[in-house]
Amino acid sequence: MKKYILLFILLFSALYLFSKSLFLWPPYITYNGKDLFLNFKTNGIIKGLSIHIIDKNLNEVYSIKLQENELYHMPINIDYVNENFEYIIKQNSKVIYKNTFNEFNPLKKDFTFVVYGDTRYYDKLHRMIVDKIIEEKPDFVINVGDMVENGENINYWTNFFNTIKGLNIPYFPIPGNHEKNSKYYYAAFILPEGGGFQNKQWYSFKYGNLNFILLDSIIINNSELFKQETIWLEQTLKNNKNYINIIIFHYPFWNNSIYAWRRDNKILEKKWRPIFEKYNVKLVFNGHVHAYERFELNGITYITTGGGGAPFDPGHKKILNPYTKKLHYGYLEYVLLKVKSGKITVITKAVGKSDNYKMNNVKSLDMVLDFFEIDK
Repeated sequence: MKKYILLFILLFSALYLFSKSLFLWPPYITYNGKDLFLNFKTNGIIKGLSIHIIDKNLNEVYSIKLQENELYHMPINIDYVNENFEYIIKQNSKVIYKNTFNEFNPLKKDFTFVVYGDTRYYDKLHRMIVDKIIEEKPDFVINVGDMVENGENINYWTNFFNTIKGLNIPYFPIPGNHEKNSKYYYAAFILPEGGGFQNKQWYSFKYGNLNFILLDSIIINNSELFKQETIWLEQTLKNNKNYINIIIFHYPFWNNSIYAWRRDNKILEKKWRPIFEKYNVKLVFNGHVHAYERFELNGITYITTGGGGAPFDPGHKKILNPYTKKLHYGYLEYVLLKVKSGKITVITKAVGKSDNYKMNNVKSLDMVLDFFEIDK
């Protein structure tokens, strides 16, 4: 018996090491508002690759041979995406990667999703969050920006995609200041059509009765591009009054960080907050500040979730912003949202904590930092 166990371990290890050397960016999933895409980047040109979709009875229902490339974006029929189907990547007849699809159905009324961000470069700490997200089995994930330390350096992207390996649900990003509007960001992600560069610098998508609007807040506020984005924002909200609108962008309006450079973004607030209030936006998510903060003003809840693996901001001011409802500094965290029965339940969970804000002193924990509900 021990022989068989040892053989299994050796075979699994060999497959893992082979797939790790084959994939520069292991498979990850994106969504363009119509189709799902299976994406991966190989370590050079690899011949003989194919993708196979297998149903619950182990029958092959779809397969395609891939043209030789390095970065692949393969559309997947959404009907195949449920927990009874799996996808397999082969090189010739050899299986080099496989995983089971999570259910993804934009028409669902009840569902869960996760928002987090500022993952940057402490990859082991980021992976602690990813492991917990996988356990939650959400329908999709949104990252509020600063996914990597330097978006112009491909090595950071390679580390990022290896860190989210196995997440296996659609991943929706938005640029932070560390992405630097780089070519790798736009090459990596197939996204819904919106506006700006390649029509995906800002975009929106629907899931259930929620409409998600993801904006680029890094654009210079007095530029023509920013004016175009703001016009698009208001038109999108105007066209989706029957949906619950949730906004995501990187720079928050307010913060309580002790860092002198964490100034309130008054120009951005002046341009966008009146539009949010005019069209009854419910939730706004931001990053940039490496901590968790919740603010409320005029019926809108604003959440900063920047505890994804970037260096912690070392504490908050004594005199807090008057809109502050909750704050936690020094925690690795993510926000889980459950949409069900006319309510959105918001649960912020910590997976690690540093008592002195140092990243080499993060201790694992399982703790709820915040909990509240919003009537839809």
